[in-house]
Amino acid sequence: MTSSDDRNSPQDDPRNSKAAREGRLMIKFLIEHTAYGGFGAVVFGCLVLFFDVGGIYSLAMASRDAPIFIFLLFFGLFITFGGISMGMGVMGLGSFSDDDRYRDERTRQRDDD
Repeated sequence: MTSSDDRNSPQDDPRNSKAAREGRLMIKFLIEHTAYGGFGAVVFGCLVLFFDVGGIYSLAMASRDAPIFIFLLFFGLFITFGGISMGMGVMGLGSFSDDDRYRDERTRQRDDD
């Protein structure tokens, strides 16, 4: 008797299917771009606090709730910068194929003239 593990080869496993691999690549792509945005948010937030833009650092340190204020500042920056970075990455995905197809159609029209 063969067990169920012997009958199912690694190629038959749904976790190794092409769709699953592409899904993992997409998730990795989105996390990577969100991390780039998060790094930008941390840098921007530190610069804002260091240079005391608009007196934000002074106001935060005068309050007894400074850690909550700093957390909310960086959380908002992370959401904003991460979302922008992720959006730029997603919108930039089709630029090569769209441009190639456009060039092909343009040269085909010139050849017809």
